Amino acid sequence: MRTFTLALLLVACTVRHDGFTPLANAAREGDADSVRQLCARGADPNQPSGEHGWTPLLHAVHKNQLDNVRALLDAGASADIAAPNGTTPLMMAAGYGNRPMVALLLERGAKADVRDHSGAVALDYALTGVTDVDDFTFFRCQNDTAAVLARVSPEPQHSSRRWAKMKGCA
Repeated sequence: MRTFTLALLLVACTVRHDGFTPLANAAREGDADSVRQLCARGADPNQPSGEHGWTPLLHAVHKNQLDNVRALLDAGASADIAAPNGTTPLMMAAGYGNRPMVALLLERGAKADVRDHSGAVALDYALTGVTDVDDFTFFRCQNDTAAVLARVSPEPQHSSRRWAKMKGCA
């Protein structure tokens, strides 16, 4: 019985139950050719999937897949479709301090004045950072990313400016 229980536990730990579409998986894994092929065959670049209900674009931003972000935008992905919590791809990229991705999203039409459910804009995310287990930026200064956003963004929340100042950011 112990062997069966151990085998069952091992299988449960290795089977994926993420609910990702093939496009979201390709976007997360950095496979830009597959992203292009799936979109060319009719995959919806704006269809949410996975436990967070993210679009493939949000999955690509989360996994720092710049080429996939470009491929998804080329295929018609909307740069402003937010996650259920109101976070847009631009906010996520800003929170990670990913200046090249922020610049690409802005160039492709992402709106810097969109607010999440708490009223924060992408510049707030750049100033505060994020507490994501994959990329914890809460204590990092992201001056380059914040500077790109400051040119096009409405005023950030006072608390975001205060937190950036406490961290010693420019």
